[in-house]
Amino acid sequence: MSYFTVSHWEAKTWKKEDETKAKEKYIPMILSLGANSVKMCKTDELNFMVITEWPSGEIAKEATEKIANVREQASEEFDNVMISSYAGETFASS
Repeated sequence: MSYFTVSHWEAKTWKKEDETKAKEKYIPMILSLGANSVKMCKTDELNFMVITEWPSGEIAKEATEKIANVREQASEEFDNVMISSYAGETFASS
């Protein structure tokens, strides 16, 4: 089964240019670490989630240090704060 990581972020400001930069820069960075897919979802005016699907927990865990670096870089570049982060194996899917 797949493995998912979900992080919830709060931004100090929100600009459409930031969405474009995230799509063009950060999604490819995460995919290059072995992720199957990355989805960035706006959940409120200044909040968003990053949902990443990995082929397995092992691959996600191997990328943990690099993901931490990506998160730190994004946090500095966009002046965002990660509020929470969760991860786990899929037990049901359709």
